[in-house]
Amino acid sequence: MVFRPTRRDIDPVTGEPMAYALWDRYEWQVHGECWLWCGRDDVEVTWIGPVRSSGLHAALFAWRACLYELDQRVLEANMRQDAAVSADA
Repeated sequence: MVFRPTRRDIDPVTGEPMAYALWDRYEWQVHGECWLWCGRDDVEVTWIGPVRSSGLHAALFAWRACLYELDQRVLEANMRQDAAVSADA
């Protein structure tokens, strides 16, 4: 059985970011454009990797809220996959 704990980036008691908060793992640029859901411009962004679309490549950037949403979706997908593997075992 594979176990992945849920992420707790915000302390539920104080409401403050934990020392290991998701966004502390990245190098942030002060001004940039989020390429994910919000499409905001002139916000603090971080490079999250290369993207390929229609045979072209570009650098993919995201701001904190969209990066957090992406992280949660990846976590949920992995948890569903783990549950499916456990059910088959």
